[in-house]
Amino acid sequence: MYNRTLRQKGDREVLPSSIYWIGGSACAGKSTLAGMYAEKHGLQLYTCDGRFDEHLLRATAEQQPAMSRISKLTMNEVFLTRDVKEQLDTYTACFQEDFSFVLDDLACMGEAPVVVEGNQLLPAMVAPLLRQADRAIWIIPAEQFQLEHYSKRTWIQGILQRTDKPEQAFRNWMKQDALRLKLPLMEVDGRTSVQDNFERIERCFLV
Repeated sequence: MYNRTLRQKGDREVLPSSIYWIGGSACAGKSTLAGMYAEKHGLQLYTCDGRFDEHLLRATAEQQPAMSRISKLTMNEVFLTRDVKEQLDTYTACFQEDFSFVLDDLACMGEAPVVVEGNQLLPAMVAPLLRQADRAIWIIPAEQFQLEHYSKRTWIQGILQRTDKPEQAFRNWMKQDALRLKLPLMEVDGRTSVQDNFERIERCFLV
Protein backbone atom coordinates (compact mmCIF):
# COMPACT_ATOMS: atom_id res chain seq x y z
CA MET A 1 0.00 0.00 0.00
CA TYR A 2 1.04 3.61 -0.62
CA ASN A 3 3.77 4.67 1.83
CA ARG A 4 2.08 7.22 4.09
CA THR A 5 5.41 8.71 5.23
CA LEU A 6 6.33 9.33 1.59
CA ARG A 7 2.90 10.90 1.05
CA GLN A 8 3.47 13.35 3.85
CA LYS A 9 6.89 14.35 2.47
CA GLY A 10 6.00 14.58 -1.20
CA ASP A 11 2.66 13.32 -2.46
CA ARG A 12 3.11 14.68 -5.94
CA GLU A 13 6.26 12.66 -6.62
CA VAL A 14 4.46 9.31 -6.48
CA LEU A 15 1.23 10.19 -8.31
CA PRO A 16 0.59 9.86 -12.07
CA SER A 17 2.37 12.47 -14.21
CA SER A 18 -0.84 14.42 -14.86
CA ILE A 19 -4.16 14.23 -13.05
CA TYR A 20 -7.43 15.70 -14.28
CA TRP A 21 -9.53 16.09 -11.13
CA ILE A 22 -13.31 16.31 -11.61
CA GLY A 23 -15.05 16.85 -8.28
CA GLY A 24 -18.44 18.10 -7.22
CA SER A 25 -21.66 16.86 -5.70
CA ALA A 26 -24.01 14.08 -6.78
CA CYS A 27 -26.11 14.19 -9.97
CA ALA A 28 -23.95 16.83 -11.64
CA GLY A 29 -22.85 14.59 -14.53
CA LYS A 30 -19.30 14.07 -13.26
CA SER A 31 -19.09 10.39 -14.21
CA THR A 32 -20.38 10.94 -17.74
CA LEU A 33 -18.11 13.89 -18.42
CA ALA A 34 -15.05 12.21 -16.90
CA GLY A 35 -15.63 9.12 -19.04
CA MET A 36 -16.00 11.24 -22.17
CA TYR A 37 -12.80 13.13 -21.45
CA ALA A 38 -10.78 10.00 -20.69
CA GLU A 39 -12.02 8.23 -23.82
CA LYS A 40 -11.40 11.16 -26.16
CA HIS A 41 -7.90 11.85 -24.89
CA GLY A 42 -6.81 8.25 -24.27
CA LEU A 43 -6.39 8.65 -20.50
CA GLN A 44 -6.83 6.27 -17.59
CA LEU A 45 -10.09 6.71 -15.68
CA TYR A 46 -10.51 6.39 -11.92
CA THR A 47 -13.96 6.71 -10.34
CA CYS A 48 -14.08 7.15 -6.58
CA ASP A 49 -17.49 5.49 -6.27
CA GLY A 50 -16.15 2.43 -8.06
CA ARG A 51 -13.66 1.79 -5.25
CA PHE A 52 -15.62 3.11 -2.26
CA ASP A 53 -17.13 -0.22 -1.15
CA GLU A 54 -13.67 -1.80 -1.23
CA HIS A 55 -12.31 1.07 0.84
CA LEU A 56 -15.11 0.65 3.39
CA LEU A 57 -14.06 -2.97 3.88
CA ARG A 58 -10.51 -1.82 4.61
CA ALA A 59 -11.53 0.98 6.98
CA THR A 60 -10.86 0.59 10.70
CA ALA A 61 -12.50 2.35 13.62
CA GLU A 62 -9.09 3.63 14.74
CA GLN A 63 -7.87 5.03 11.42
CA GLN A 64 -11.13 5.83 9.59
CA PRO A 65 -13.82 6.34 12.27
CA ALA A 66 -16.35 8.04 9.96
CA MET A 67 -16.05 5.40 7.23
CA SER A 68 -16.22 2.63 9.80
CA ARG A 69 -19.37 4.13 11.28
CA ILE A 70 -21.07 4.59 7.90
CA SER A 71 -20.36 0.99 6.95
CA LYS A 72 -22.55 -0.11 9.88
CA LEU A 73 -25.49 2.28 9.31
CA THR A 74 -28.81 1.32 7.75
CA MET A 75 -30.35 3.52 5.01
CA ASN A 76 -32.74 4.97 7.60
CA GLU A 77 -29.83 5.89 9.83
CA VAL A 78 -27.90 7.39 6.92
CA PHE A 79 -30.73 9.59 5.63
CA LEU A 80 -33.60 9.87 8.10
CA THR A 81 -32.78 9.64 11.78
CA ARG A 82 -30.04 12.30 12.04
CA ASP A 83 -30.22 16.05 11.56
CA VAL A 84 -28.66 17.76 8.55
CA LYS A 85 -25.58 19.04 10.39
CA GLU A 86 -24.75 15.57 11.69
CA GLN A 87 -25.27 14.08 8.24
CA LEU A 88 -23.07 16.74 6.62
CA ASP A 89 -20.32 16.35 9.23
CA THR A 90 -20.28 12.57 8.75
CA TYR A 91 -20.47 12.93 4.97
CA THR A 92 -17.46 15.24 4.72
CA ALA A 93 -15.42 13.33 7.33
CA CYS A 94 -16.05 10.12 5.40
CA PHE A 95 -14.85 11.67 2.15
CA GLN A 96 -11.79 13.15 3.83
CA GLU A 97 -10.86 9.71 5.11
CA ASP A 98 -11.57 8.02 1.80
CA PHE A 99 -9.34 10.49 -0.04
CA SER A 100 -6.33 8.80 1.54
CA PHE A 101 -7.43 5.50 0.00
CA VAL A 102 -7.92 7.28 -3.34
CA LEU A 103 -4.33 8.55 -3.20
CA ASP A 104 -3.16 5.01 -2.37
CA ASP A 105 -4.89 3.74 -5.50
CA LEU A 106 -3.54 6.51 -7.72
CA ALA A 107 0.00 5.89 -6.52
CA CYS A 108 -0.31 2.33 -7.85
CA MET A 109 -1.53 3.34 -11.32
CA GLY A 110 1.83 4.25 -12.81
CA GLU A 111 2.90 7.46 -14.47
CA ALA A 112 0.32 7.63 -17.28
CA PRO A 113 -2.10 10.57 -16.98
CA VAL A 114 -5.45 9.82 -15.34
CA VAL A 115 -8.90 11.38 -15.00
CA VAL A 116 -10.17 11.14 -11.41
CA GLU A 117 -13.85 11.70 -10.65
CA GLY A 118 -15.90 11.70 -7.45
CA ASN A 119 -17.51 13.42 -4.48
CA GLN A 120 -14.43 12.56 -2.46
CA LEU A 121 -12.42 15.24 -4.26
CA LEU A 122 -12.99 17.98 -1.72
CA PRO A 123 -11.44 21.25 -2.90
CA ALA A 124 -9.33 21.73 0.22
CA MET A 125 -7.92 18.19 -0.13
CA VAL A 126 -7.05 18.46 -3.82
CA ALA A 127 -5.71 22.03 -3.91
CA PRO A 128 -2.38 21.30 -2.14
CA LEU A 129 -1.65 18.49 -4.62
CA LEU A 130 -2.13 20.49 -7.82
CA ARG A 131 0.93 20.67 -10.05
CA GLN A 132 1.53 22.62 -13.26
CA ALA A 133 0.58 19.57 -15.35
CA ASP A 134 -2.63 18.94 -13.40
CA ARG A 135 -6.11 20.31 -14.04
CA ALA A 136 -9.14 20.45 -11.76
CA ILE A 137 -12.78 21.48 -11.87
CA TRP A 138 -15.76 21.12 -9.53
CA ILE A 139 -19.23 20.60 -11.00
CA ILE A 140 -22.17 21.75 -8.89
CA PRO A 141 -25.79 21.04 -9.88
CA ALA A 142 -28.63 23.48 -9.33
CA GLU A 143 -31.00 22.28 -6.60
CA GLN A 144 -33.96 21.44 -8.85
CA PHE A 145 -31.71 19.74 -11.40
CA GLN A 146 -30.17 17.60 -8.66
CA LEU A 147 -33.52 16.65 -7.17
CA GLU A 148 -34.90 15.63 -10.56
CA HIS A 149 -31.93 13.37 -11.24
CA TYR A 150 -31.88 11.95 -7.73
CA SER A 151 -35.53 10.99 -8.07
CA LYS A 152 -34.61 8.72 -10.99
CA ARG A 153 -32.36 6.60 -8.80
CA THR A 154 -34.43 3.70 -7.47
CA TRP A 155 -32.70 3.47 -4.10
CA ILE A 156 -33.56 7.08 -3.25
CA GLN A 157 -37.34 6.76 -3.81
CA GLY A 158 -39.22 7.88 -0.71
CA ILE A 159 -36.10 9.18 1.04
CA LEU A 160 -36.05 12.62 -0.57
CA GLN A 161 -39.56 13.34 0.66
CA ARG A 162 -38.61 12.57 4.26
CA THR A 163 -35.18 14.10 4.75
CA ASP A 164 -33.80 17.63 5.21
CA LYS A 165 -31.64 17.79 2.06
CA PRO A 166 -28.14 16.98 3.30
CA GLU A 167 -27.04 16.96 -0.35
CA GLN A 168 -28.05 20.61 -0.70
CA ALA A 169 -25.96 21.53 2.33
CA PHE A 170 -23.00 19.56 0.97
CA ARG A 171 -23.36 21.13 -2.48
CA ASN A 172 -23.43 24.64 -1.05
CA TRP A 173 -20.46 23.91 1.20
CA MET A 174 -18.39 22.48 -1.66
CA LYS A 175 -19.22 25.45 -3.89
CA GLN A 176 -18.11 27.94 -1.25
CA ASP A 177 -14.93 25.94 -0.59
CA ALA A 178 -13.98 25.93 -4.29
CA LEU A 179 -14.67 29.66 -4.58
CA ARG A 180 -12.67 30.38 -1.44
CA LEU A 181 -9.66 28.54 -2.89
CA LYS A 182 -10.16 30.21 -6.29
CA LEU A 183 -10.58 26.86 -8.04
CA PRO A 184 -12.51 26.34 -11.31
CA LEU A 185 -16.22 25.81 -10.74
CA MET A 186 -18.96 24.84 -13.22
CA GLU A 187 -22.65 25.00 -12.33
CA VAL A 188 -25.15 22.86 -14.27
CA ASP A 189 -28.91 23.26 -14.34
CA GLY A 190 -30.05 21.18 -17.30
CA ARG A 191 -30.27 24.09 -19.74
CA THR A 192 -27.04 23.09 -21.50
CA SER A 193 -26.41 19.73 -23.17
CA VAL A 194 -23.91 17.13 -22.03
CA GLN A 195 -21.82 18.00 -25.09
CA ASP A 196 -21.87 21.68 -24.17
CA ASN A 197 -20.74 20.86 -20.63
CA PHE A 198 -18.02 18.59 -22.00
CA GLU A 199 -16.71 21.40 -24.19
CA ARG A 200 -16.67 23.71 -21.17
CA ILE A 201 -14.49 21.20 -19.34
CA GLU A 202 -12.17 20.86 -22.32
CA ARG A 203 -11.72 24.62 -22.46
CA CYS A 204 -10.96 24.70 -18.74
CA PHE A 205 -8.42 21.87 -18.99
CA LEU A 206 -6.67 23.28 -22.05
CA VAL A 207 -5.85 26.59 -20.36
